[in-house]
Amino acid sequence: MQSKKKAMALLAGGVAALTIAGGGLKAWAEQNEKPEGKEEKITLTAAQLKAATATALKARPGKVVETEAEVEGGKTMCDVKILAADGKTYEVGVDVATNKVVSVEEDNDKEDEDAETDDDAGGVDKD
Repeated sequence: MQSKKKAMALLAGGVAALTIAGGGLKAWAEQNEKPEGKEEKITLTAAQLKAATATALKARPGKVVETEAEVEGGKTMCDVKILAADGKTYEVGVDVATNKVVSVEEDNDKEDEDAETDDDAGGVDKD
């Protein structure tokens, strides 16, 4: 049990270090109050990023492939994209202020791309 906690702490620390090294502490966020196209700069501390990442990994164990900070509904959120052992990618939303998971969704980028391709079909109904 103790070694499992140490392993999680090391993993979270490693992820935070890689994110910091990659310039991941600064992220961009869109706010509903701002006109479309305007972005607000969001900065997380290393401790906030480490905590949010560790919380996300508890909800969906796997490999962190991306983190993003944004403001949603007036709350600073950290979205952590995780590649799980089952080969699926999940996006785990963590409220930075409370360090609680608020959403876990399977990331369906392929389905999103297919929908965009269908929309670009010139507006012709296939029925």
